[in-house]
Amino acid sequence: MSTVLAWLSLWRRKTRSLMVIMMIALSLAGLLGLQGLYDGMITHLINTTIRSDSGEISLYAKEYRLNKSLDHILSPVSHIEEKLLSVKGIKSSSIRLQQEGLIATAHKSLGATLKGISLESEQNFGQFDTFTTIGTYSFGEKNKGALIGSTLAKKLNLEVGSRVIFTAQDANNEINSISFRLSGILKTGNPALDENSVFVSMEKISHFLNLKDSATQIALRVTDTEKTQKIQKELRKSLENIEVLRWDELYPLLIQMRDIMEIFNLASYAIVFIVAALGIFGVMLVSVLERMREFSIMLAIGTPYKMVRDQIILEASFLGFIGFMAGAFLGWISLVYMSTAGVDLRSFEAGLEMYGYSAIMFADMHLYYFLQAFFAVFFATLLSVIWPLRILKKIKPIQVIQGKML
Repeated sequence: MSTVLAWLSLWRRKTRSLMVIMMIALSLAGLLGLQGLYDGMITHLINTTIRSDSGEISLYAKEYRLNKSLDHILSPVSHIEEKLLSVKGIKSSSIRLQQEGLIATAHKSLGATLKGISLESEQNFGQFDTFTTIGTYSFGEKNKGALIGSTLAKKLNLEVGSRVIFTAQDANNEINSISFRLSGILKTGNPALDENSVFVSMEKISHFLNLKDSATQIALRVTDTEKTQKIQKELRKSLENIEVLRWDELYPLLIQMRDIMEIFNLASYAIVFIVAALGIFGVMLVSVLERMREFSIMLAIGTPYKMVRDQIILEASFLGFIGFMAGAFLGWISLVYMSTAGVDLRSFEAGLEMYGYSAIMFADMHLYYFLQAFFAVFFATLLSVIWPLRILKKIKPIQVIQGKML
C-alpha cells in the first residue's frame, strides 16, 4: 500500500518531479563522463610511459640514475639476460644504451640524448612503430639513419632526410662525433623522450661509445601486472648491484596525478550528492507541507506512522532511483562514445603536448563509476527526507484537521 501511494503521489506534480529527475540525471551523466575522461587521460600517460620507456620494471646499474656516466653501466648484458630467462612472468625486454651530448645542425645546436635501441625489440616491447608520425620506422640503409623526438625536431627545424651531427664523450673519455640522416620523427607522448631523444641502432651507438655487450637500461614487460612486485623481489634477489625499479618508482609524478584525479572525482561526487539531496529535499518538503491535512487524516483514523513514513521515504527513493537510472544511461552512452571514438582536443594540441597528452583522448569505463554514483544518490535520498519526516512526526493530527495549526 505504501509503495502504491508513494508512486501515485510522486506524479501529482509531474513537472516538479520531472525537473528534479532531470537535474539529477544531467549532473550525474556529466560526472560519469568527466570521470571516465580524466581517468582515461591518466591511463594514457601511464601506458605511454610504460610502452615508450620504463616498462613495468627497469634495471639500472647502481648510481647510474644519480650520475649518468658510462662508468656505471650494465655489463655484460648477456649474463643478465640469462638470469632474466629464469624468472617467470617476464613477457619481453628492451636493452638500451644511451649517452648525453650535443646535437647540431648547420644553424643550431642543443643538448640531447643519443639512445641505442633494437627496433625489433622495441616493437615487441611496446609497439614503438605506432609513435612514428613522419617518415618510416627504420634506421635506413645499413642502419645509418636515426629517429628523433618530435619536439626536438621542431626546435631544430628538422625534417625527414635532414643531416645532423651528435657529439659526446665515449667510454674512454674521448670526444667523438657521429653523423646521420633522419629517417623518421617519433611522437611518443612522453615529454622526456620527445624533447631530447635521438634513437639509433644498438650496433651504431656501441661502436660510437667504444662499448660492447653493455647497456644503461634494461626495461621489462610482465605478463600479469598484478605480479609486478613479486617479480621485482625475485629480480632483486638474483641480480646483485643492480637497481630493480617499478614504473611508479621511476615516475612518482604520475601516481601523484592519479591521486589528484581521485580527489577531484570525490569532490565531484560530493557536488552530485549535494545537488541530489537539495533537489529531493525541496520536493519532499513542499510535498509534505502540501499534504499535511491528508497525512493528519490518515494518522487520525489509525494509520500507523510507520506506513506514512515509508510512503514518504519510498516517494523520495523513486525520485532518486529514476534520476540515477536516467543519469547512468546517459553517462553510459557518453562513456561508450568517448571510449571508442575519443574526444577531439586538437584545438588545444600545443598545450596538451607539454604535459604528454594526446590530442585525441579516450575515456575509461568501469563498473565502480556507477556503483559510486548509486550510493551517492542513495544516501542523498535518505538524507533529504529527515527534515520532512521530523516535521510530520511533531504534528498534532486533530489540530491540523481543524485548521488550527500547520
